[in-house]
Amino acid sequence: MSDRAKIRDNPNFVKDMSNFAILNTNRSAVAKHEQKMVELRRAKQTEEEINSLKSEVSEIKAMLSKILSAVEGEK
Repeated sequence: MSDRAKIRDNPNFVKDMSNFAILNTNRSAVAKHEQKMVELRRAKQTEEEINSLKSEVSEIKAMLSKILSAVEGEK
């Protein structure tokens, strides 16, 4: 187990003396942050899916326009 030193002005953090990393010891804050990150990833994924669907709809509209032009040209 590595030695840890308390951070003077913040009791929720300690410094791992083996690698000098600052670690958060407030488990509820860490869990809250992790949940927020999950929500942000979901929002980004949803946004990407919506943009993909918009692109597909645009392609379908272009194809329908070509089909209508071809059908009207046959008349």
